[in-house]
Amino acid sequence: MKLSDGVEQAIHSVAMLASLSADEVLSAAALAEYHGVSSSYLLKHLQALSRVGVLATIPGPKGGYQLA
Repeated sequence: MKLSDGVEQAIHSVAMLASLSADEVLSAAALAEYHGVSSSYLLKHLQALSRVGVLATIPGPKGGYQLA
């Protein structure tokens, strides 16, 4: 099965977030930089995962994403 690049990067992002402790977050920019894509491109997929409850968003200047 062939996954789109965005879906594959979103899956890898979830795996990276799973390795964090409960109080740590990663920004969309940090995840996008790691994958070598624009943050706006990856953000679309991260927001979709957030809407369905896979990820939690943490607002603020030190905010980002973590597993829900």
